[in-house]
Amino acid sequence: MQTSARLAQFYQDYRHSMTALSYRLTGSWSEAEDIVQEVFAELQQNVLADSIRQPKSYLMRAVVNRSLSALKSPRMSRELYTGPWLPEPVFDPLPETQLDRLLREEQISYAFMVLLERLTPDERTVFVLRESFALEYEEIADILGKSAVACRKLLSRARQKVKTEHEVTPADEKTVAKWTSEFLKAAKTGDFAPLLEVIREDAVLITDGGGKVRAALNPIFSKERIIAFWAGIQAKGSLQGELVPTQINGEIGLVHYRDGRVIHVILFEGDAQGRIRRFYMISNPEKIVKASSL
Repeated sequence: MQTSARLAQFYQDYRHSMTALSYRLTGSWSEAEDIVQEVFAELQQNVLADSIRQPKSYLMRAVVNRSLSALKSPRMSRELYTGPWLPEPVFDPLPETQLDRLLREEQISYAFMVLLERLTPDERTVFVLRESFALEYEEIADILGKSAVACRKLLSRARQKVKTEHEVTPADEKTVAKWTSEFLKAAKTGDFAPLLEVIREDAVLITDGGGKVRAALNPIFSKERIIAFWAGIQAKGSLQGELVPTQINGEIGLVHYRDGRVIHVILFEGDAQGRIRRFYMISNPEKIVKASSL
């Protein structure tokens, strides 16, 4: 097979999984797409594809290295970010697209992406490579340039940090659809009281405006304060426009449009008892404009 044809085959075979890998590491789908494109462009320019005996390993190493560099760069620093940093939501306004199927198949739920934010870049990488891609410790060590023992320790620390929430069984699709319907009614009428019945006492609302639009600079705790927040912004007209149920990261959420622009993305995270344990509201224009244009 000619080099150009082999490269094209690599791209066809591995582009989606490599993008999913980079997204898990960086929390940004647009960044992940750029990283994968750069890896393949460099491969085309500098390396003979015929010399690559294990293309998946080669590509994973390249994608991991670039993703870690991006994650550790000042432009993606969580420490320098204004307010809570939430991952970039991924959605497509068209029904049942290849992107939706990919997100479900790769199991890149938004709750999982938020969970990964608790980890350091190295912990996150080892956790993803082991838990999501089922790599052996020796393979992970080879990719990261660390010892297998060091990788085991990183994974142990990562598992400790996410243990409690990683084991939570999410609510089923029918339950989430019901929450979405109830939220839509409340947004129109201003009566959020019915939602109190399905929100946990220890629920949390996290908003991400990135310092570019108004948003709560700290998480909001307890269902009473959360309801007060939603009722307050509804009364101010902040929910005016069209709230559209949409597949976001392979799950149902709401995309808020006004004058043809995406204003907010709202997601619900539930528990096995059918109650809402977390709300996520992403308003940073850079994140939602990129996400909606995929």
